[in-house]
Amino acid sequence: MINSKTLKVSVPFAIFFALSVLLFKYGAYFLWIFPAYGLIFIWFSFYSDRELEFVILFLCTAMGFLFPQFSTFAKSVEFSAFIFAEILMLWTLFYLLHKIAAIKNDGFKKMAAEISYNLSEKKNIEDEVKRYESHQVALLNRIKFQSELSSSIQYISSSSSIEEIKEKLEELVRKYFSDVATLVHSGVPGDVFEKWVFDRKTPLLIKDSSLEKRFSFSNFSEDEKSIVITPLNLFGIVAGFIRISSARAQRFKIDDLRVLEIIAGICAVSMENIRLFEKVEELAVKDGLTQMYTHRAFEGRLQEEILRSARGRNSFSLLMIDIDHFKKYNDTYGHQAGDSVLKTVAGVLKDSIREIDFAARYGGEEFAIILTGIGKQDAVGLAEHLRRTLEAARFNFAGTDTGVTASFGVSEFPKDATIESQLIRVADERLYRAKGGGRNMVVYE
Repeated sequence: MINSKTLKVSVPFAIFFALSVLLFKYGAYFLWIFPAYGLIFIWFSFYSDRELEFVILFLCTAMGFLFPQFSTFAKSVEFSAFIFAEILMLWTLFYLLHKIAAIKNDGFKKMAAEISYNLSEKKNIEDEVKRYESHQVALLNRIKFQSELSSSIQYISSSSSIEEIKEKLEELVRKYFSDVATLVHSGVPGDVFEKWVFDRKTPLLIKDSSLEKRFSFSNFSEDEKSIVITPLNLFGIVAGFIRISSARAQRFKIDDLRVLEIIAGICAVSMENIRLFEKVEELAVKDGLTQMYTHRAFEGRLQEEILRSARGRNSFSLLMIDIDHFKKYNDTYGHQAGDSVLKTVAGVLKDSIREIDFAARYGGEEFAIILTGIGKQDAVGLAEHLRRTLEAARFNFAGTDTGVTASFGVSEFPKDATIESQLIRVADERLYRAKGGGRNMVVYE
């Protein structure tokens, strides 16, 4: 394609000049040569220059009307009619070519507009595809994270102790943040950053230590250009911290903080569940008033002691203890006085036995003690000591000074009985003989 403007202008004028010379030289062939001016407009139909087209059209028309006046060939009405017809045909050609060019240009414009629209639609579709792919990646990452989080929850929830939770917590933190320094610890804050978290009970994110305004730059070590700390909350109290740090600034983002918060939340719930379970378990085997083991716990321990002593062919003793005239304390001084007596007796019993022995509140004002590896003779000595200690205890209820006594029944395995029910029955019978014999005594035969 010709792009030079000079060429586009010079060619039609060259054609015009050449044809004009031919007309001047061969005037007799005017009617044959003049239509050749149409070549100029055919040229313009490919390389349009509208202003130049009209100039050339005017010159060609002028040549058609003026040139024959100076010619020597014959003049006639028919000749003039042919000239007029050729000029009209020249104008008709100009019009048709111009109309075709306009239609072509309109087609090009419509095609260009359609191409532009299609390109725009293509770009929109590509943008939609990119957004979809981005959303798909984000969704897959979220599904992956939730799957890993679910596994983490199950992993941590399977822990049976607080220490096991801490070990698994450290493992999880190192898994999610393998390229940074990690620290999980319980206890008091170790520096100003942990103190800040402890005081506010909220996580701390430091993206760049050089831009941090909340802390002095001297508080940061060379390996701590960015830090994330989140508290480990246990029943609303900060019991420890999860800390990650990096020597690279801008290493951590808000998403990292959220991951740590989720992990800390899972651990906190698991630790609270374990503590609650331990508390419920303790309440299930211990009496709420005296903090001694319950009747049910006593039965289980007695069975274990019988099996262990039978295998080792060892003896052990059982003490059954009942507070004398306990109903009097409730009737005379009220139930609070009775509770005070029970707690005092329980305290004396627990403080007077070894760690390997077992003391329980058998029911009401009655207590039971299993003395591991102790024969009846030593058990009677301990029972006498307990009796004298209780007898010496004093109470003051509503200004009245009073005391407390207890009766004791002692049985020995395997001398007195070899099964649980018989061992308890023998000790109970001797206890009731002590109460029937005047109370505040120990019966062992």
